[in-house]
Amino acid sequence: MKINESKIKQIIAEEMAAIEDKQYFDYTDKEGGMAKRQLYDMAKYALMLHDALGDETQLEGWVQSKITLAQDYISKVKHYLEDELGMNSKGCGEPIPMAVTDSEVFTIDDEDEYLMET
Repeated sequence: MKINESKIKQIIAEEMAAIEDKQYFDYTDKEGGMAKRQLYDMAKYALMLHDALGDETQLEGWVQSKITLAQDYISKVKHYLEDELGMNSKGCGEPIPMAVTDSEVFTIDDEDEYLMET
């Protein structure tokens, strides 16, 4: 069977019509849930590291660099969501404070309890 230009155009038109009939573009994935899980894990690990390090702890350069990069990346995402998408840190309430004082204590006691709330 010889395929000419008009046959190729016909095949393409048929495939395009088949795609339009299907609901490919109505699919929504679970990106928000995945991001929330990753952010939860990051927060948990960050708190563990924060509690494990002393003010005088000496860290290798590559460790300091990774902490700086992680902070920079998450900061950029936060500001993007706030500025470009009109979101704030709590989704629809007041932004969470960016500074932590000595009197504030943050703990993540039970992962299952957190996941049941969300």
